Amino acid sequence: MTRCTNGQIVVYSKEQIIHWFETADYQDCRINAYPAFLSESEEQDYKKGINPNLFAPNILFIDLDEKNFECREELDRWLKRIQKNIANILYNTRPLVLWSGHGYHIILPVKNTRALEQFEDFRPHTKEPSKEFLQFAERHLSLNKSDPANNPSFKSCLLRVPYTFNSKCIEEKTADAKVKIVQQWDSSIPLPNIDNLLVEFQTFLVDKKLKAEIERDKNTNQRYGDERDCKTTPYVEKILNLQLADHRKFIISLILAPYFVNIQKLSDSDSFDKIKEWLLKCDQVKKLEPSVQHFEDLIRKAVERAKDTGIKPLKFEDTLQYKNKELYEIIVSNH
Repeated sequence: MTRCTNGQIVVYSKEQIIHWFETADYQDCRINAYPAFLSESEEQDYKKGINPNLFAPNILFIDLDEKNFECREELDRWLKRIQKNIANILYNTRPLVLWSGHGYHIILPVKNTRALEQFEDFRPHTKEPSKEFLQFAERHLSLNKSDPANNPSFKSCLLRVPYTFNSKCIEEKTADAKVKIVQQWDSSIPLPNIDNLLVEFQTFLVDKKLKAEIERDKNTNQRYGDERDCKTTPYVEKILNLQLADHRKFIISLILAPYFVNIQKLSDSDSFDKIKEWLLKCDQVKKLEPSVQHFEDLIRKAVERAKDTGIKPLKFEDTLQYKNKELYEIIVSNH
């Protein structure tokens, strides 16, 4: 898409791209991060479930608009914080950063070949998990500082091209009309895995559903009624006696942190200590990867989220057996 096109157009070669860019005098030149259907039959096949991974979310995009910050200096400070947050979550990745003329665009290719619609864990919570993941990732990785008017989707994830021009800046006669590379993407290193981000995404979806249910039931005591007067939950206590090699991040976010914070009413530090004590036992059967410190950060975030949202641990029969059948069966088999 350029300043001169009426919406997006499909191109088939670099030569066609350059033609359209030259026609627009290199103004407002964008390329969609995701593919277009090349025919109506291809689109119909996709709707029937053929080639479902065509739109696997493997390029994440963050838009930081200067108008949402008090000044350029504040924008730059937040850019550094966001880059640090991305590195913490996505294994020290340094994303491509562009100056757009009115702010920063952060572009982050990730290792993912499957559409999230292929994962059963997401289906109960959203009809379009891949699209919602793109929007969640922008907010989560940007520490909620991304442009609220920008909601990336597969049809609208339009990336500005370096060394082209922002026409609004030209009209405003600003000095920074050219799209510039602020930080290069290092293509020599492997793409970052998104396992940590998917755990956070699942927690976000569960939180969102729980908040909606709490809002609907706010005038009754039915929600969590079976847990309000109980200080222990049998299946959680059973988990605390197990040394598990898998499902540890899931357990921290959706079971242990809500249990210690909102059932046992422990302090943040005591909740942290209890969870870490259990993790170190699990470490004896399989090392915590990438590091113990990484898991400590995960515990802190989970405890803070549990305190902020008031969520309870997943119910064993009603929820856990459907959300994580493998973990459910492990607990059942350990009488």
